Amino acid sequence: MDSSIQAGILQNCQKGIAEKNKMNEKTEINVLPEGWHWVKLSEITLPVSRVNKLYEDANTEFTYIDIDSINNSVQEIQNAKILTWRNAPSRAQQIVKTNDILFATVRPYLKNISLVNDRYDNSIASSGFCVIRTCLVNPLFIYYYVTSQHFIESINQFSKGTSYPSVTNKVVLDQKIPLPSLEVQNQIVDKISTLLDELNEADMSLRHASRLCSIYEYVTLKDAFDGKLSGNWRKTNNVESAYDFLTQVAKFRKETYDRLTGEGNFHEAKKFSYDFEFAPNFAISSWATAKLDKLIKISARVGWKGLKKEEYTQEGPLLLSVHSLNYGKIVKFDEANHISEYRYNESPEIMLKLDDILLCKDGAGIGKVAIIKHLPSEATVNSSLLVIRAEGVFKPDFLYYLFKGPRLQQLVNERISGSAIPHLFQKDIKEFTLSIPPLPEQEQIVEEIEYRFALIDNLKAAIRRNENMSKTLREVVLNNAFAGKMTTHLIDSDVAELLSEIKKTIDEFSHSQRELQNSRKIKPKSMEEKKTILQVLEAASGPLPAKDVWLRSKHKDDIESFYSELREIQNKIIETKKDTESLLSLRHEN
Repeated sequence: MDSSIQAGILQNCQKGIAEKNKMNEKTEINVLPEGWHWVKLSEITLPVSRVNKLYEDANTEFTYIDIDSINNSVQEIQNAKILTWRNAPSRAQQIVKTNDILFATVRPYLKNISLVNDRYDNSIASSGFCVIRTCLVNPLFIYYYVTSQHFIESINQFSKGTSYPSVTNKVVLDQKIPLPSLEVQNQIVDKISTLLDELNEADMSLRHASRLCSIYEYVTLKDAFDGKLSGNWRKTNNVESAYDFLTQVAKFRKETYDRLTGEGNFHEAKKFSYDFEFAPNFAISSWATAKLDKLIKISARVGWKGLKKEEYTQEGPLLLSVHSLNYGKIVKFDEANHISEYRYNESPEIMLKLDDILLCKDGAGIGKVAIIKHLPSEATVNSSLLVIRAEGVFKPDFLYYLFKGPRLQQLVNERISGSAIPHLFQKDIKEFTLSIPPLPEQEQIVEEIEYRFALIDNLKAAIRRNENMSKTLREVVLNNAFAGKMTTHLIDSDVAELLSEIKKTIDEFSHSQRELQNSRKIKPKSMEEKKTILQVLEAASGPLPAKDVWLRSKHKDDIESFYSELREIQNKIIETKKDTESLLSLRHEN
């Protein structure tokens, strides 16, 4: 991917950005133009109707918009589902109309904001949204304001919670916005729309470039392990075949095993697995085909030695989690915890060494992989990570890219989509069969991969720079607009009359809603207690979708604690499949 291709991909972005360089200073929204007012969102919005499920037929179909139905990068509804009330989640509660604004109130989705178009009129939205229904103001004017970084940051400071911080609808509706007359609102919306259309075109080019990077990475790794990257190298280099090399490895290990056994050192002898499976590779004569079982070393923390947070110490050996795998190829130790020497020494099989590969086997980070290139001190891993050691038959970097490659990641995706508790077992890795090149060719393949990945990294850096510039310019546009700098002339009429009319309309609407509520005498439901997974399943009349179990349990705001309880009680539950959905139920003993 040369510089001319890179330049072509980014051309539209550069064009959109160049026209706006004159707005390189952010305008803060402080002093409003004459005639504008600061008003709370609650003062210019109507209440939103909620579904009364007592009156709904269980088989009635409807369009459901969940928080993750909104694509944050384009702020559009793209993945709405067709459901019935029989299989609808409990959070399907709000009836939305055209021009309603959906503002997600739960992280990590706080930036998932969208304007409802005609296609989704009368849809049902999740209670995870604050639905903003404007009254007698331009809905696009409000939409543009609530998507601004200024507004989102003002919301963020009120978020509460640990794993999934959130805000209440009241927090959102209590925020103040600058409001001009309707005529000025319309002028501003027209100007913003024109400018943002150009930036959106640039952003589309950046997203396309990012997709090309991902495709190029995938193709590079696929070609690497199919032997295509090193084809020319093989033509000019005659080295010992991988099959002959593995034959020698098996012979050496067998001799070592026999010697140590004869000396009575059975513990050390176990480390030399000589009966691994391998065969010639008929596609590439210098390669071999082998199963990873016994060929390499794969270790993990034994379940009964699981650590609890209260055992963490202020100093001592490091304990790594999946967070250490979040920084690309190299394992980082910045976020590691500490444990006692006693806890470290009880698991010698996972005491980390240079060039160990760490693979996340469960939880939200399943499939993440990184390699240790430096060790600041003694270190070990928690129960979510596998420790993989090349044992001399692989170059460690080659093995790292193997686990990052498409075949293993396909296995990861199967585990994610096929189970309520996605998990990679050691046997999944051990049963993995692959083509193995000779060690010198492995080095060449790593060199070829890293050369191409360096080009991709340069392109990604260019994309990120332009994305940041586009984001900054978007904020410039919005801040200038809401500071009154985008109208051809300011209309001096005050908005007091508009606000008075809005208040009157809201009061009339609220009165009619109260009348409607009073006409319905429905006994309020008692507040549900917070339940464990077992309690949820005990109360159910039959198997429940795993997602519903999560949302009905006390873990609905913490997916990691949900997975943790599932692991603890997995012998008490049964998982069955219905189409692509996982259903959970209690295991009843005879």
